[in-house]
Amino acid sequence: MTEYFVKLRYYPGDALEEIKERHLKSIAQKYGVRISYEKIENRQMKAGLLMEKTLDKMIEEISQEVITVSGDREKKVSGCIRELYERYRCPRTVYSLFGSNEAGEKIAKGLMNIYGGW
Repeated sequence: MTEYFVKLRYYPGDALEEIKERHLKSIAQKYGVRISYEKIENRQMKAGLLMEKTLDKMIEEISQEVITVSGDREKKVSGCIRELYERYRCPRTVYSLFGSNEAGEKIAKGLMNIYGGW
């Protein structure tokens, strides 16, 4: 059986609304998939501006919110991703799916074409 594994990386300002773990838990239960959430915050206030030096950092160290979806049924994973896109919008950079497996990335990219991704 194929395991679908998708990482959706939302950088500051990307999501249409605040990502809340209670929403993710509800969506995971609805579709019978596993969802985890991680918020990485490395921006600092400098001269009154919120800034971050990203040029020499690994992608996993840059400020972002990462929603990881995994499951073994394509239809359920697809439905979950679709609902996440409708709620938060598609992630907006070419690195948004970095860390996904090939099967999961195929689902996520296919839905991006429908739901306004890059």
